Amino acid sequence: MNRDIRLLVRADDAGSSWSSTMGCLRACTEGIARSVEVMMPCAWVPHAALTLNDRPEIDVGIHLTLTSEWDAVKWRPLTQAKSLTDPAGCFLPLLRPRDGDGRPSLSEVEWSLEEVAAELRAQIALGVAMFPNASHVSCHMAAHFRAFDARLGDVIADLCREFGLKDDAFGHGLPRFAGYPKFPRETERRVDAFLRALDGLEEGTHVFIDHPAMASPELSMTGHDGYEDVAKDRVTCLETLTTPAIRERIAQLGITLISYRDL
Repeated sequence: MNRDIRLLVRADDAGSSWSSTMGCLRACTEGIARSVEVMMPCAWVPHAALTLNDRPEIDVGIHLTLTSEWDAVKWRPLTQAKSLTDPAGCFLPLLRPRDGDGRPSLSEVEWSLEEVAAELRAQIALGVAMFPNASHVSCHMAAHFRAFDARLGDVIADLCREFGLKDDAFGHGLPRFAGYPKFPRETERRVDAFLRALDGLEEGTHVFIDHPAMASPELSMTGHDGYEDVAKDRVTCLETLTTPAIRERIAQLGITLISYRDL
């Protein structure tokens, strides 16, 4: 086909666990993902660097993080950002309140713009130091933090110019390709939905974002009230992105897989 369709498949949350880093790697090396987002405040970032830096063809993004959403797995700011944390020193679970979710959010506290700016700078500085192939930044749990507060858009834009990174195109209006619905979390159903969605993809550049991961005891403990099946969700995501039928359909349709570097 001669249609000009480009698809950016982005694998999020590398560095947050062994499972997520290895899932992101496999989604690239065995599947259709081309960009991997790394969460710099998380414990498994050194492992992510050892894993991804050996693969210079994989595009890396610094996944700016201001929240810590899981109950049994937590991360803290890289800086002394007391206005962003709970009494234990961890990021709060949410950016904004959610219906039916009583956990605290950043929007409900008196957070400091200066502390946020310092934290984002620290994450980006560490990211470019640890990941020479980093090309861009993205935002965790948000299309872009400027939607949370417009001032953060200016902070991030200034930091990207300073560190030579691109700002996330998804946050700047790149249309999102749904791929498959959240439910059911079954690989066969997700593959079928993804194939149908590919058939209907229109000309232009689109982004698909999800969180591939490999099964592990650690992943099985990841979740929170209302989202207890994180492991099933993320393992079936990986299985879907690495399914040969999807790669074959992309080739048949003449869809070009790209990374952020190609934008």
